[in-house]
Amino acid sequence: MKTPLCYLFLTLLLMGGLDKAKAQSSLLDTSFTPGSGASGGFVETLLQQPDGKILICGNFTSFNGASVANVARLNSNGTVDTTFNANPGYWVRHMVLQPDGKIVIGGFFKSVGTQSRSLIARLNSNGSLDTTFDPGTGADGTLGTSITGNPDPFIFQLALQSDGKILITGNFTNYNGTVINGIARINSNGSLDTTFHVGSGLSTWGRSIQVLPNNQILVTGWFDNYNNSSHDRMALINPDGSPDASFHPYFGDRTAVYTAVKLPDGKYIAAGHSLNYSGLFTNEIRRLNIDGTTDESFTGKANEKIQSVKLQSDGKLVIVGEFTLVDGVGRTTIARLNPDGSLDTGFSANIDSWGWTGGLQPDGKILFCGGFSKVDNTSRSGIARLLSATGDAQPLIFNPNKIGNTFSTSVSTLSGKTYTLQYKNSLQEVNWTSLTPSVNGDGTSKTLSDASASVETRLYRIQMK
Repeated sequence: MKTPLCYLFLTLLLMGGLDKAKAQSSLLDTSFTPGSGASGGFVETLLQQPDGKILICGNFTSFNGASVANVARLNSNGTVDTTFNANPGYWVRHMVLQPDGKIVIGGFFKSVGTQSRSLIARLNSNGSLDTTFDPGTGADGTLGTSITGNPDPFIFQLALQSDGKILITGNFTNYNGTVINGIARINSNGSLDTTFHVGSGLSTWGRSIQVLPNNQILVTGWFDNYNNSSHDRMALINPDGSPDASFHPYFGDRTAVYTAVKLPDGKYIAAGHSLNYSGLFTNEIRRLNIDGTTDESFTGKANEKIQSVKLQSDGKLVIVGEFTLVDGVGRTTIARLNPDGSLDTGFSANIDSWGWTGGLQPDGKILFCGGFSKVDNTSRSGIARLLSATGDAQPLIFNPNKIGNTFSTSVSTLSGKTYTLQYKNSLQEVNWTSLTPSVNGDGTSKTLSDASASVETRLYRIQMK
């Protein structure tokens, strides 16, 4: 099969002057247009529906000028879906989508519309409150403070079981008046599932929760104990609530596991943050063996918090957080790791502030959200979509310059691609002349030049193949 060619057109060079307009293309998906985005706060979680629409939640007061607070739904192109109207009274941290289109939300809120709902509620598919889901007094009480000292009660994350029951974790000590610490299972009508025996529960906050393919439950957070059994920051829980005694990872004091992913081979990726004085978990990401011990062959590392990890079908990991370096290379907010933990140098975007969550679309595009306002110098407040960088993204050409008879320009390269500067002396010419040497892409910026730029008019392009 012939290798496809991509031509990156640059600018027309004239004697006596140079048009310095830059070719502005990057990983940013410009077909996703959220306008002014989130105002008054940030987007914390996003979730794509089967129809392509995107649910978002967080702590915001409006989105692209529309009066939608804390929860909204976007069309697949990023515009606000005005048919969806929810009204939670405060910050929504997480949500799950049921097969019937209803949405369970959890967070800090105490009401939805005019109805009392403490930290948990269910919305109909149009955003209205589902009154058939009645949590009573809901979740409440303070289990403890985080490593940063936050004491407020909230539900941090939810997970949906195949039988319709809902798992919750966070900072709470009771549910509808029943003492239960940091983790609970809720029936589909909102009542507490008393068949889920968590005993003393978590010793302090839970951060993430998910149902694994074998129906076990993986929970992460700040805790060091689950139901009087030592489980440091991660625990595997059987469907009846009992702990899996074969799984015992250790992350150390003043550490937190924010998120985890189970890999197809049975191992786990754990990511989060460390303030540990003994230097434990300082890479912010770790791969664990099946029993929870550390897999030392994984080389990934970041210099600050990793809030989210998503596993691609090719085994690569998309990470989102508050970092500025990944594997020692400049990457802000979002990056992609190869399966061994090394940085995927062909994936890069310029983000101006931190991120919360990433999400993978079926087409390979990557949604992510957080507290940022710009992506690749383009306004994107709180949410953006990136191309996958597997052939659909065009590299950025920048800094065209002419000094004497030498023309030069730079290009952001993708690993595995070859770049050649080409020219012709008029628009009427059919053939382009290739200049040597070509350069091989490695994820960094490369400079290409022409030392014979003494003609009156010359048109340049870069061939990528």
